[in-house]
Amino acid sequence: MKISVPYGYQKICFSLSEGNLAEILAPKIVVISKSEEEEISEAINNPIGTRKLREMVCSSDKIVVLCEDISRFAHTDKILIYLLNYLNKYGIEDKNISIIIALGSHRPMTKEEVKKKVGEEVFARIKVDNSEFKDKKNLVDMGFAPGNVKMWIDKRVVSADIKIGVGSIVPHPALGYTGGGKIIFPGVAGEETVAQLHLRSALFGGNIMGWADNPIRKEMEEWVKTIGLDFIVNAVVTPENKTYKIIAGDYVEAHRKGVIYAQEIYEIVSREKVDVAIVSSHTADWDFWQGTKGVIAGERIVKNGGTLILLAPCFEGIGPHPSYIDYIGSDSCGKFIREAWEGKMDKKKILPLSVGALIARIRKRIKLSLISDGITYEDAKRAKFDYFENIGEALDNVFQQYGERIRISVMPYGGDSYSYVKKSINYF
Repeated sequence: MKISVPYGYQKICFSLSEGNLAEILAPKIVVISKSEEEEISEAINNPIGTRKLREMVCSSDKIVVLCEDISRFAHTDKILIYLLNYLNKYGIEDKNISIIIALGSHRPMTKEEVKKKVGEEVFARIKVDNSEFKDKKNLVDMGFAPGNVKMWIDKRVVSADIKIGVGSIVPHPALGYTGGGKIIFPGVAGEETVAQLHLRSALFGGNIMGWADNPIRKEMEEWVKTIGLDFIVNAVVTPENKTYKIIAGDYVEAHRKGVIYAQEIYEIVSREKVDVAIVSSHTADWDFWQGTKGVIAGERIVKNGGTLILLAPCFEGIGPHPSYIDYIGSDSCGKFIREAWEGKMDKKKILPLSVGALIARIRKRIKLSLISDGITYEDAKRAKFDYFENIGEALDNVFQQYGERIRISVMPYGGDSYSYVKKSINYF
């Protein structure tokens, strides 16, 4: 059977016999019953779990809209122009509205990227800035959140009277799903705070991708209460980048409704565990920091000692945290995580360690292989991934290891979807 999977802006094609191919675990097709404009209008005018936005604002309020970055795919340009005109209608002038791109620990977006993400009309009317992550002169010390976490937040967010979050809901390795309160933590938080969030996920020690009510998210949502997030507008989009559903309202209650819609597309139940999973990192193609989501998305369906082949172009290389790749390859992450929790580690090392530890844990159970234009053989070796020039070489390798009767499943959208075998799902 001929198979084609996304690889950045291209496709990788290969063939598998019917005897070897277990399943193609693609996101599910859904019926889109409303236009994007209808979804936006109905969501904002019928919020879940909170008052209507017009009842929250007054003409003198300073409004900040926190917008996801280019690693997500909500049609934020359409949402933002509707929000802008809506706020104007209820007395808020453009000069009292600003937009912060919630980068978390991702790299800053360029002017052209920002213009595309927010739309040219919004860009021309409203001040738009990237969030601050490292420079504490641009952050505010907000004291301690529950769990004794030091909170550093972008000062432009703290000073606003009303905070609105705009973004996508898709599966996420550290918080279960994106969306909701995640636009604050890690979206506009400082490096130290973001590191503590990911450290908790590493300490948890399990794969929580697709689990919305996990303890890490619940703790994060308690932190949000100390900052405030008045209203969210979150979209669920299909792999074809069409808007399926939009929800608005409370950052917990509305978010969980949105998760249900996201599950209708991106939660994939596998019939069996396999010897080999071939996983494309699409749509997390940007860098290795993003691309390794594909490992977490597909690992549950691989037998102990099996292999996951990651297809990840990584146009921008390793990404914003170069030491991340060394922690993936480390066999001492457990020790380092304990040291970090006990305050015995340089705070700047905690974030790459915490995220790297998630992949290092998986690497101890299954073998990891990589096909990538942006990651070198040497870098893959640092992460203890087997590196192959093409899918043919990688397939030859697994057939040699496991024999001619191996079972192989394919995940074309490992950057967003996740899979598990129904009888054996285990987050730990």
